[in-house]
Amino acid sequence: MSVALLQKKSVFGAMMMVTSCCIGAGMIGLPVVSASAGFIPSFFAICLAYAFSTGTGLLLLEATLWFDRQVNLMTIAQFAFGKIGKILVAALFLFLFYGIFVSYLDGGSRVFSSFLSIPREIGIFISILFVSAVLYAGIYRLDQLNRLLMLGLIITYSLIVGMGSSYVELNNLTHSNWKASIATLPILFISFGYQNLVPSLAHYLQKNAKSIRLAIVLGNFIPTVIYIVWNYIILGMINDPSQLSSESAIVTDILQKTSFSSTVLPLINAFCFFALFTSFITVAFSFLDFLKDGFSKEPNHFFLQSLVLLPPLFISFAFPNLFLKALSFAGGYIDMLLFGIFPVCMVWIGRYKKKINSSYQVFGGKSLLVLMFFLSITFMCLKFFRG
Repeated sequence: MSVALLQKKSVFGAMMMVTSCCIGAGMIGLPVVSASAGFIPSFFAICLAYAFSTGTGLLLLEATLWFDRQVNLMTIAQFAFGKIGKILVAALFLFLFYGIFVSYLDGGSRVFSSFLSIPREIGIFISILFVSAVLYAGIYRLDQLNRLLMLGLIITYSLIVGMGSSYVELNNLTHSNWKASIATLPILFISFGYQNLVPSLAHYLQKNAKSIRLAIVLGNFIPTVIYIVWNYIILGMINDPSQLSSESAIVTDILQKTSFSSTVLPLINAFCFFALFTSFITVAFSFLDFLKDGFSKEPNHFFLQSLVLLPPLFISFAFPNLFLKALSFAGGYIDMLLFGIFPVCMVWIGRYKKKINSSYQVFGGKSLLVLMFFLSITFMCLKFFRG
């Protein structure tokens, strides 16, 4: 196989990792919060989230490429902020991804319970065992499995769009509440949450900036299109958003009582499985890389997996039904700190204080960094005042 062909396959694999990292728990909860806002406000919120998350991911790429060895967020944070910064980033990362994993396990238990008619607790154990086996197999096996899961995702998604489009009523898409669209942003930031994967992609693509940037921009754009069409189909099926239960957590919950549920709901259940676990395995792998970066000597792999999966397992058992609450808190506060404010500050310090002469630099200069910083602060304030 030629080097050029191998590189193309690697870029495609990296792009699919970014896409699968995005299409997960956030997507299956998105219609629940989008229904109150309406299709048009949610459309603009999705576009805003894509632009913001792509920008922060490219800033993390710039910071990652400062180093001539494999690094992760803690090393970059220590370089920019010192030991206190490293500790703070580590704490935020743990809070963020344990919160996300709790939502994955809650969502996974719902999917398995729906498929197999089993108790929630057994569904959680099945989810944990599946992800553990994939992590133990390593990144190349993960890449191969991820492509299979993405194929299942594409097939079920296409069938849902094809069948569901006949149930869409355009009048259902005219509802508009721009204030309510603010509530979609925390879920959307989680839905576009691939940034933790950037240091792993840099290693996977051998620090080829052009290839990594392409994987980020295109890999993040694919979910954008998918989310817009997804909202169009699901929201077009809902006659009265005001009647949605506040306890609805995933898309299957809001379609249970519709007249077409027997036709579309099994497909949506299958889609939820693929959406959850493509994201779960890629995010969990990046979490392993993050933890490795925090140890001076690489610890036992089983020990690392235990650190990744056992805490959210215990939380899921102790506090059920945390799906949307966990996603909203993680996206509204921790994600904005870790993947909004921190990348901006890291790059500012690297460029303008430490005077790093990098081979790759995100366009926009100081103006872009200032804009990204104030957007992050604004998003956090909006979340705080809306609760």
